[in-house]
Amino acid sequence: MELEAQLIEKIVEKRKIIMARAEEKTNKIMASAEEEVEKIRAESEKQIISLVGSELRAVSDRIVGRAELDGRRMLMQTRQELLSKVFEAAERRLEEMAEGMNSDYTTILMKLISESASAIGGEVFFVTANERDLTYLKKNLKTINRNLKKDLGDITIKLEDDPIDITGGVVVRNEDATKTYYNTLKGRLDNVRSRIEAEVAQILGVI
Repeated sequence: MELEAQLIEKIVEKRKIIMARAEEKTNKIMASAEEEVEKIRAESEKQIISLVGSELRAVSDRIVGRAELDGRRMLMQTRQELLSKVFEAAERRLEEMAEGMNSDYTTILMKLISESASAIGGEVFFVTANERDLTYLKKNLKTINRNLKKDLGDITIKLEDDPIDITGGVVVRNEDATKTYYNTLKGRLDNVRSRIEAEVAQILGVI
């Protein structure tokens, strides 16, 4: 009986040791699992925060981008309105000058003819203009030819019979009509406007 009791006691003691070890191991596994869960949770939160942050930045960029586009659009519209007003005023001033046929305009007319002839090259040139300017040119043709010879050498200016519908300026061609130079006031003003618009746009950072 005593031997059996000792044997049972040893078995119980051994069982207790095994249970204690098992419990300790279980506790370690649980602690490790909890730690791993916490890591996964923390990492997940980081990813969520990162994703939310990325989306917020994207939304912010879209809003800022839209604001910049709206700003650019407003800037371009205002620029166009201001330039239109300036060039409308300039066009009216040129029309008034041309209609009045004052000395400034007749000087401009001569320069336009000289510039056109010089650009085309040759000796004989045919000039046309609107009815008012053509009448003036016919009355002063001898003087015009004489003055142009001083600047361009031995050239001859002839006038077309039919006037054209322009505000002012001239259209000049060579004798065989292979070259034509359009030197109208409207054309000159449009060229200036294109250049100024590009310069203003560059200064404002619109292009």
